[in-house]
Amino acid sequence: MNAVALVIALLGTAAVVGAGMFFTFRGFRAANRPPVEVKPAHAKNNPHDAAMTAELKHFFEGKQCSACSRPIPPVHAFELRPGLLNADTREAIAWVEIPAANLSTTLESHVPICSNCLVIETFRRQHPDLVVDRHRTIENPSN
Repeated sequence: MNAVALVIALLGTAAVVGAGMFFTFRGFRAANRPPVEVKPAHAKNNPHDAAMTAELKHFFEGKQCSACSRPIPPVHAFELRPGLLNADTREAIAWVEIPAANLSTTLESHVPICSNCLVIETFRRQHPDLVVDRHRTIENPSN
């Protein structure tokens, strides 16, 4: 009976060592392969050229959101970006949707909104059945 247990332990040890050698050699073979060239991806979150991006950053600099009256923070890469709001139709335009043609006309006819209000207005436009406006004030909390 001790001989059977010894044989089982020996076979189990041999299997573990063999599996370890297999994965080690497979790793060495993968390390010997030439590296894959990675092409830099074009920034998809900003379809505008550098000049237009600079002009938009300058436009939003120091402005307040027309919806919540908070200051619009500086625009940085890989963060939520502000947008524009048509004051007449309440249609929000995201940063990536701001048209390059007639930029100055668009900036004159629209007001700036922060990224939070842009998300809210976009949701309100896409899902009007899910939005309930509740205007509450401190003086009258029952509204």
